[in-house]
Amino acid sequence: MLSLSFHLTFAPERRYLAALLEYAALGKSGSMREMADDTGIPMGESTGKLPAILRYAQGMGLIEVDGNSIKRPLITDFGRVVFEEDPLLGEGLTQWLVHFNMCRGDIGAIAWHSVFAQSMLGSSFSKLQLEEYLTGVFGGKDRSGPLLVTYSDDAALARAGVLKFEDVMILRAKAPLIRSYAVGYSAFLLTLMDAYFPSETQVTTTDFNDASSWFDVCFWTDAEREMALTMMEETGNISIDRQMRPWIIEKRKPAAEVWPTTWADLA
Repeated sequence: MLSLSFHLTFAPERRYLAALLEYAALGKSGSMREMADDTGIPMGESTGKLPAILRYAQGMGLIEVDGNSIKRPLITDFGRVVFEEDPLLGEGLTQWLVHFNMCRGDIGAIAWHSVFAQSMLGSSFSKLQLEEYLTGVFGGKDRSGPLLVTYSDDAALARAGVLKFEDVMILRAKAPLIRSYAVGYSAFLLTLMDAYFPSETQVTTTDFNDASSWFDVCFWTDAEREMALTMMEETGNISIDRQMRPWIIEKRKPAAEVWPTTWADLA
């Protein structure tokens, strides 16, 4: 999981994420200086935006990074389809999917996981309340860093509407229940099953959420969660056994097969 200070105070600018995705898609590797020169992502003598963008791309599930002094960003199945279909990460679905990954308890960022998967801040809160919450959990000060800017700046992930800003209050949105998002949601669910239940083809909704926290991140009620699962089932990528309570999710296709079809309904 990414540390509290992984971002070095920088927000995830989509143009730099796009440049890094292209670098990874082309199979390139190099030192941090060489990567900066190739991608145009700023890199100073000792620090810069490149280390932060690399970590954001990892936390967003777009790449994995191999190597130490020589870095080779390896594009994931998800990252590949983003590169091919929405390289500038401008679509709402893309931004929700990278947000989901940032909130994960394994590859995501610890502050994101704490705020979106674990907190009791509710559907609206102020920046002060957010800071007090994070300080209470982690100590120190200014623990939110660029989290709020990430969802308010169009250069980052504002288009998804994960957070809405009204005067001094911040409103937390639910993940959209849109049929054109169902394939992407099912691909993400299958990816989480691979990550948390690698040897299983079936899992109860309770065990799935206990491990992944995804339904909590989506901010869905029980009824909305069932609606979302029904929409995902209609894609043919998963099936739902409703004879049991809690429901049982069953894999129908591998995530790698589903990701390339994610944006078909958005065309």
